[in-house]
Amino acid sequence: MIELKSKCIRKSILPGAFFFLASIVASTHSIAAEIVLSPPALRLMKDPSIVIPADFNYTNRLIPLPAYRNLSGRPADGWSAKFVETRRFASDRSAWIFFRDSDLLGSASRRIEGKPDAFRFWPVGTTMIIEIYKGNAFQKENAKLIEIAVMSKLEVARTSYLKAFYPANWTYAKFNSDGNGATTAATVRDCHQCHSIAFHLTGDLIFTQFP
Repeated sequence: MIELKSKCIRKSILPGAFFFLASIVASTHSIAAEIVLSPPALRLMKDPSIVIPADFNYTNRLIPLPAYRNLSGRPADGWSAKFVETRRFASDRSAWIFFRDSDLLGSASRRIEGKPDAFRFWPVGTTMIIEIYKGNAFQKENAKLIEIAVMSKLEVARTSYLKAFYPANWTYAKFNSDGNGATTAATVRDCHQCHSIAFHLTGDLIFTQFP
């Protein structure tokens, strides 16, 4: 009788524990998705040197990890990769950036007086993946893969006035090296704060220069 009761208790506790843990994971992801962000500023399409403050917010959206490469590490069809020898703010790390060819073709390159490199503005819907490695990522050694991050540019409702400016609404997600989600509210804020610096360097929120 005692053994039977013990089995019943285990049967009732285990599903409860599972749903409790699942609720924690779901809660973490929902919190990450509900983070409200604001563009660092906006640049005028006719003259990107003209910058105005962004007086609106948008909600971060969780991005699923797309099938951007095969198991050997080569880009999937329609994707390309760019090697970054040294990560900004982390000299002991390097990375591979995967991007869709259609996004690069749809981007706009604009020369700005006084800037050594052209600014590049990415189209709405752009998705970029960065694989971050400890040490040299050129060989793509999986043992050194630290994490995977995804950025995607959102379409948000804008007034006719704001349509004259390049959108700068990016959303963020992070994954462990095995592809499992690791997005938190803190990582979203950190990513957005860091990439907002790129707005002043490359015109958009992407640090890496593309030809």
